[in-house]
Amino acid sequence: MNIIESIRIAFTALFSNKLRAALTMLGIIIGVGAVIGMLAMGNGFQNFLNSQFAQLGAGNFYVAPFIDSNRLDVVNAARLTASDGNALLQPGRAPAVENVAIEWNGRVQAIGASQRGSYDVRAVSPSWFAVTPQELAAGRLFSEEENRERARVAVIGRSVAERLYGGMGTAVGQRISLNGVGFTVIGVLATEEGSFSIGTDPAEAIFVPYQSGLARLFRNQVNDQVNVGIMTVKARSVPEIDEAIRQVTLVLREEHRLTYQDNDFSIINPEQIAAQFNVVIGGFNAFLGLVAGISLIVGGIGIMNIMLVSVTERTREIGLRKAVGARRRDILLQFLIEALVLCMIGGILGILLGYLLSFVGTFILINLFATEGAAASVSLANVLLATGIAAAIGLAFGFFPALQASRLNPIEALRTE
Repeated sequence: MNIIESIRIAFTALFSNKLRAALTMLGIIIGVGAVIGMLAMGNGFQNFLNSQFAQLGAGNFYVAPFIDSNRLDVVNAARLTASDGNALLQPGRAPAVENVAIEWNGRVQAIGASQRGSYDVRAVSPSWFAVTPQELAAGRLFSEEENRERARVAVIGRSVAERLYGGMGTAVGQRISLNGVGFTVIGVLATEEGSFSIGTDPAEAIFVPYQSGLARLFRNQVNDQVNVGIMTVKARSVPEIDEAIRQVTLVLREEHRLTYQDNDFSIINPEQIAAQFNVVIGGFNAFLGLVAGISLIVGGIGIMNIMLVSVTERTREIGLRKAVGARRRDILLQFLIEALVLCMIGGILGILLGYLLSFVGTFILINLFATEGAAASVSLANVLLATGIAAAIGLAFGFFPALQASRLNPIEALRTE
């Protein structure tokens, strides 16, 4: 018997009882659809997180004046100053470091064009715009000279410009009052609202030169031990991040004259955080895959059950075919093909269900959780995986009924009523 004829007979047997075949395939459809849909949503969210971390800048990590006060062996206070940033840029001290940006931020009352509101002001060194991926929508950025001279200039986020001045184009050149201190808006950032950032969303923030901010706005908030809220360090390349972190740690310990004491600062590496998130998402996907796998096993048991019923119903047919010369392997192959066809049709329908679930998942992620860009991604690998699983289930759960059919005695089979 050839394969084409076996497939034709398999389809004939399936269509002879459509409802039974549909109910039998239901477990496979749900299982395959769940595998594809859940993996697609997991991939979409993973891509979203990776893109968000990428917005922080490739090769960037952060230093903050933070220590774990719950530890019993903590004997020193947190410390981080602007001179620490200068030390990191001294020739030969941290060769794996390309650039350093320092920052202090606080909440202020801002008034512009008769509009007012409460905003975060981020006092940053000019190098902050070099190490952080930001684009200008209008105007310019402030310079190192303006930072040294404590110039009263500001770069504002696009949301601030739209609320205070009605648009980005009209904001440049306008005056803005920050806690009663007048500044001139010289630039507007193009960064969209909701962008991932360490600190306040750039679209919602006002940026002033670091020295201007400390002298004119935050004088009472800083001291000799801590006058930097966050330090952004850019490694020369992504592979050199670990070496850059090691060098930064050594330099800061030297600057703070630490010997046996623990660090009085903390280093935050987004690459490690992203890796931890990916591990969590991978574990979640594995759990969802396990749940879907249980559904597939249940579907496989249903196929075995229906194939056993089919063998019983077609016992006389099997006996007749053996009587006219069909071999055991012909009968075995025929019933294996029928089980495989059942699973493959269920697998194809499951793939369509998986695509539907991915669209629903994308809608939920974007509209309910405000994760713009977290579109579910159905990969070819996932489709091939689901198809392979469906085929394997057909072969695995269809083998026993097929083997039972092939072992029937033709004489006894023909006597069956």
